[in-house]
Amino acid sequence: MAIKNRLFENGLLIDGTGKAPFRGSLLVEGDLITAVGDEADKLAASRSDIEKIDVSGMSLMPGLIDAHVHSTFDDAAGHDELFYHRRPGLAAITTARNVRKILAAGVTGFFDADSIFDLGIDVKEAIQYGVIEGPRMAVGSYALMTSVGGAAGRLMPDHGTMAYARLVSGKDELIAEVRRQIKNGVDWIKVHVTGSFAHRRSEGEFVTFTMEELRTICEIAHSFGIPVAGHCRSAKSVAMACEAGFDQIIHGTFLDDAALDALVKHNVMLVPALTFQANLMEFGDAIHASPSMQSLFRKEIELSADMFRKAFHAGVPLLCGSESGFSVSSYGDWHYREMEVFVKHLGLTPLEAIKCATEYGSLCLRMKDKVGTLQKNRLADLLVVKGDPSKDVTVVGNRENLHAVMIGGKFVDLKREEPERLPIPEWRTHDFGQILTKQIVQTARNKNT
Repeated sequence: MAIKNRLFENGLLIDGTGKAPFRGSLLVEGDLITAVGDEADKLAASRSDIEKIDVSGMSLMPGLIDAHVHSTFDDAAGHDELFYHRRPGLAAITTARNVRKILAAGVTGFFDADSIFDLGIDVKEAIQYGVIEGPRMAVGSYALMTSVGGAAGRLMPDHGTMAYARLVSGKDELIAEVRRQIKNGVDWIKVHVTGSFAHRRSEGEFVTFTMEELRTICEIAHSFGIPVAGHCRSAKSVAMACEAGFDQIIHGTFLDDAALDALVKHNVMLVPALTFQANLMEFGDAIHASPSMQSLFRKEIELSADMFRKAFHAGVPLLCGSESGFSVSSYGDWHYREMEVFVKHLGLTPLEAIKCATEYGSLCLRMKDKVGTLQKNRLADLLVVKGDPSKDVTVVGNRENLHAVMIGGKFVDLKREEPERLPIPEWRTHDFGQILTKQIVQTARNKNT
């Protein structure tokens, strides 16, 4: 079916750049936005091949870009599920369903940081070539880790692969794995710069690579034009990664002034990905999550919020990432939530938070100046929302307010019903509690009022 030309009229335009909204029109021709405001009206007035759509009382904004998703994890409730209860074929099939859920929630692009069984690249290509429906993707492969491990501590083996991780030892293995991933088609190299251990959790995460190793990863990746992203949960790790040449810091919690200076100096983007922590902190009781886990993540937000706000105002690109893929940040429900966290905990304005979820998000897709804003010659990835997100970003999270989703000039069918999904035997263990749905949250909130 040919893509139509459409004029959206009388909408409140939130262009994603942080500028004040204005009421006007937006012209989409094919897969591109070709005019905005008065220019759009003038061009459409003399044409008969343009369908006019009245969006009075609604807002137009760019599609959300989620900068941290694990699309192949299938709402995992813990590492045990990912390591011992998943199979490659079924994981790929469930991912096809879940990326459609992400798209229908208003996410028109996301960064899949790492994937189990190295599936991310194939999922991206399946979407790209029309095999399945989903958002635009930028992908990593296996996350690089040393034998010290990452977030799973002792569960990680000393060699080989486990779920989403490739364990590497020494310079030669690092170089070989980075080259292998680039050959296969990654957009990013993902590195667990820090890791934690259950028996030393109170001390936070530790740097698990040497500076020489971090520099080697960046040197090889950059020689092929591939950027590097680092999971960093300490000030020391952020500063080291920036100095080594990393292009993106994931989490970046517990920043200090030196780490912030390194982010600014090297123009590195920052993806706090606080939605997981915020959900567990606020709704953990409703899903029977561990009190110690809730306390740990509450402290992480409280001790990092001020520095994230300083980073944003110092010009560090701050991106919104939901950490979707776990039970506490399930697909389709929480992709808007990082904007709410930025407003509530970091003190950003709604328009600043929207910029983080749209224009800045284009950086993780490696599509700067192509997506993320409602501007001339950008790809037509946009949302039509009932209400005004520039005053309250949470309206985007209410599916009843999501009037339309467009990607590349084509509307997404938001009324399509998916087949009922039944429990898969031995697929879930629920370490983090039940999958956190909107219904559970609403019930929990009603009990507290």
